[in-house]
Amino acid sequence: MRMAAQGCLPTTFAVWPQHPLYRSLAPWRAAAQFADWPRQAEYDALLAQARASGQPLPPALRFACDLEPTQYYEMHIGSSGEIPTRTQNWHDWFGALAWLSWPQSKLALNARHVRAIERGEVGRGPFRDAATLLDECGVIVPVCDDALANALQEMDWQALFVQHAAAWGTRIDSHVLGHALFEQGLAMHIGWCGKALLLPVAADFFALDYWQRQQALDARLAALLADDDWLQRPRELLPLPLLGIPGWWQPQDAAFYANTAYFRPTRRANSATLN
Repeated sequence: MRMAAQGCLPTTFAVWPQHPLYRSLAPWRAAAQFADWPRQAEYDALLAQARASGQPLPPALRFACDLEPTQYYEMHIGSSGEIPTRTQNWHDWFGALAWLSWPQSKLALNARHVRAIERGEVGRGPFRDAATLLDECGVIVPVCDDALANALQEMDWQALFVQHAAAWGTRIDSHVLGHALFEQGLAMHIGWCGKALLLPVAADFFALDYWQRQQALDARLAALLADDDWLQRPRELLPLPLLGIPGWWQPQDAAFYANTAYFRPTRRANSATLN
């Protein structure tokens, strides 16, 4: 499923901003310095570079520009390895970059949709909705501190973003997967949120550099997605007001974090009966 971003986006091609949102795409920045929107040759070159760097991309996988598949989108990818990619389209551009940065997870997400469709879940329901939400708006949040994990789960934004601001990057961090967030990041605005997936890690995880952590998270997430008993409902993903993450917005002063219309104080419902 491909979603449209909100807000005013650039109408001409440009490499993404220098902002922490895009850290998970960092290895491809230099190779993406195109004068105009990339076309088939540029997509092929990016894919070749990712393979050459060691990214575990399937041999048959290819970004097929402006292809109109006759099957369901996910089924076409699963059967052919071709990813229909609209040219001059921010959403599909960032979708392609997400494949380069999260190859194992993206493949596992697509396989999850294929399995669901094959067992008759053609229409949307909680299971496929959860996979789509992670794919489009997901932020993987590794954490080695139970207090920080609880703060996110309980929507205690003062604890998470203010009292423990220094913990970001050392005990908790953000690795963006959702390509809709990359697109929306071109027109950031107060109210902008992602969907967080907490993944507990050991403390020494944060001794790795960012890209090493990214690759470890990609492999781990792919393994989790292979189990269809895991992540069955959208509510298993947590709301995350992205601009509250330290360093993501200016100014991040007391008045900013006091905005309860954005930093909502309501405790998140955890009932397993809710969708």
